[in-house]
Amino acid sequence: MNVKVYYVSPKGCAETIADAIAKELKCTKEALMPAYMPENVSMMFIGCEGRKADKVTLGFLSSLNVNRVRNAALFSCSPKRENTAIIQMREILESKGINVLEGSKAFPGKGFLSGKKPGLEDLEAARKFAAESMNSIK
Repeated sequence: MNVKVYYVSPKGCAETIADAIAKELKCTKEALMPAYMPENVSMMFIGCEGRKADKVTLGFLSSLNVNRVRNAALFSCSPKRENTAIIQMREILESKGINVLEGSKAFPGKGFLSGKKPGLEDLEAARKFAAESMNSIK
């Protein structure tokens, strides 16, 4: 099965989560800039940082279609574990006809004042999220 893990991570939190997912699934992670456009991907994990999804992530998702990606699992890293970014990503992907799995995940992210980042418990949750997501499409 062709599986890809993409992320945008200016503060390193989404990359940390993407790394845990990629290791669990034994695939590589790839930053969206400069990522190659996916082709015939069975399952895509994609994550970003911040309360809202950034322009790079939204632009990338807008360029996708069901011939490029069939299923997607979403994650975000935000100081308050908000899911606004996940909602934005889901809306774009679903409008393209891409199946977005239930159970998207919000992890902690470094904020201006919070300083929190994903810890060992979050990395275990990311691995579990990856495995459960894959099992849900088999």
